[in-house]
Amino acid sequence: MAEKGRVIEVKDENMLTVSMTRKEACAKCRACIAGMTEQEMIIEAENNCFAQVGDWVNVEISPDGFISALFIVYGLPLIGFMVGLIPSYFILNAAGLGNVRDVLSFVIGLVCTGIIFLWIKKNEERWKQRKYKPMAVSVTDAPLPDEH
Repeated sequence: MAEKGRVIEVKDENMLTVSMTRKEACAKCRACIAGMTEQEMIIEAENNCFAQVGDWVNVEISPDGFISALFIVYGLPLIGFMVGLIPSYFILNAAGLGNVRDVLSFVIGLVCTGIIFLWIKKNEERWKQRKYKPMAVSVTDAPLPDEH
């Protein structure tokens, strides 16, 4: 689904800076601190529609790119946490450290999550492919007041 945004800067022929308003669902989900109130988001998007400063554009990300990005950001760290937590819990229990195994296995899970985040950061440039980038696909009319 396309979201509407206003072009605030044309970086070159291929890239735009777009100002978008968070949708109500995003603003009220409270999964992040920024999502606690409705705020403006500034994103960079590929200019596939020859938009100029002041134009309203439809911004999309490919569905497979969106799912892949979600997996990279949320799935891999969760897997890293579980890979650190579960085996270390049983290994520490077998080693006779039953009284501290919960805390130590939790810490090991956090360390593994941190390693995954560092690995994601290291590979970020490689993953900056077209399918993960927002694209301005068409110039459109300004949204109606109830569309914000």
